[in-house]
Amino acid sequence: ETLSVFGDQLKREKGIEFRMRIGMNTGLVVVGAIGDDLRMDYTAVGDTTNLAARVQALAEPGAILVSRQTHQLVEGFFRTEPKGEARVKGRAEPVNVFALTGRRQGRSRLDVAEERGLTAFVGRRRELGVILDCLKRVRAGRGQVVVLVGEAGVGKSRLLYEFRRAVREEPVTVLEGKCVSYGKGIPYLPVLDVLKGICQVEEGDNPLQIREKVEQLLRQKAPDLVPLVPFLLDLLSVSVEDPAF
Repeated sequence: ETLSVFGDQLKREKGIEFRMRIGMNTGLVVVGAIGDDLRMDYTAVGDTTNLAARVQALAEPGAILVSRQTHQLVEGFFRTEPKGEARVKGRAEPVNVFALTGRRQGRSRLDVAEERGLTAFVGRRRELGVILDCLKRVRAGRGQVVVLVGEAGVGKSRLLYEFRRAVREEPVTVLEGKCVSYGKGIPYLPVLDVLKGICQVEEGDNPLQIREKVEQLLRQKAPDLVPLVPFLLDLLSVSVEDPAF
């Protein structure tokens, strides 16, 4: 996406056509310093990188092609289009390639797993009952906070997924915000997630679209909060030209 914007800028300002093609593959590699005294590079080598180069050579300018190995990992998180089998140099058998055509917004690992078929939910009925009891107290006007703590892999995300599924048919609004390790430098990251979810802001929305979505939500749901639009837009990194702001 960034290269596309850069290419448009080069064409507009310099008259230069600029497009890049990308090939991706996943597998084991050997990483180290390769070369001699005249030139030494720290790089990855092996069959995995060779196939990535072959896949890249198959891609049209501006396209991203991935191998079957990579596709198995990203399927469900990204939009892909099968391109069939292709013959590549150094391979006796043809390889399956897929075009990566876009991202899917707000899909978690469990969302993808649900499409593929989840295993049976076992051994957490009591914990699920506790959370559902807290929801009953919320409906009675008593706010609740539940802290779920456990080692990685014990099923915290699955428990929350089952809670959301249990209230799916009820008049309950569920808002989600996520913290990630690489987002430590982003202020209010989980709040931004919640705000984007409420306003249905998606990846690729331009500033005008984001502004329209925020204003439309407040006009429909909370007209008294419309004066806060500039503050919310600033939180979403949208430039605000309002002098009062």
